[in-house]
Amino acid sequence: MSRIAFLGLGRMGVLMAGRLLAAGHELTVWNRTAAKADPLVQRGARVADSPAAAVDGAEHVITMLADGDAVNEVIFGTGGAAGKLATGATVVEMSTSGPGAVRELRARMPEGTTLVDAPVKGTLPQAEGGTLDIYVGGTEAEFAAVVDVLSVLGNPVRVGEAGAGAALKLVVNAITATVPVLVGEAMALADELGVEQGTAWDALAGSAVGGMAKRLREQNETAGLPITFSLELAAKDLRLALEAGAAEAGVIAAARRELGAAAEAGLGGRDFSAVVAHLRAKG
Repeated sequence: MSRIAFLGLGRMGVLMAGRLLAAGHELTVWNRTAAKADPLVQRGARVADSPAAAVDGAEHVITMLADGDAVNEVIFGTGGAAGKLATGATVVEMSTSGPGAVRELRARMPEGTTLVDAPVKGTLPQAEGGTLDIYVGGTEAEFAAVVDVLSVLGNPVRVGEAGAGAALKLVVNAITATVPVLVGEAMALADELGVEQGTAWDALAGSAVGGMAKRLREQNETAGLPITFSLELAAKDLRLALEAGAAEAGVIAAARRELGAAAEAGLGGRDFSAVVAHLRAKG
């Protein structure tokens, strides 16, 4: 078993950290809101009051944060992890931060340590069940050093050198975050044409975006469902895709504008499916 530090206990992070703990790893956790660590502490995890304290003595350090800026602050900011990383430690960057940010972080790692990118595809059920797809960027030796730990969380696959995992995650999320905007516009069109709502949803469920349409319908028609992917994070991921080279006048850019408008309307903290109702309300 490994000594692991887990930095970032959001909706996904707390479930992933719980799996590592259940697998028998020695786990230390840190989160800006310390109370989020309480369920893990009750199960045997140690909570640290700073990233530096969390990583002291750890073999693997997992970051699961909002973006590259947050990861940079946690590693290199005041009280950051960099000053306490053990020789031979590997930082496993599992956030969606973009390939450029990953390479910059990797270049700044203290001598004798390294960083690999390992963003995930999946939401809360996959995080809880250990079935996440994990895109790992790094050397073959670095992948071999982290694969056992990552296998507790899902299916890790080495997709290339450093930054390759982060790049592939942007490609995947370019689709994931764009489809709700497409569905929202289609449903708005259905409203304009007088197509009954249930009939439109049923038809979309049998279309090329059927799986996502079913999920979006459930989120829009059933109150109290957990947030699987927040709208503000979906907008952030499309911004990263544009910064990485997506067409400025393309579909991804248009979807980013609509998600941004929905966030400005106060929906940023909602599930990204909220963009459907936002677009239908616009008419």
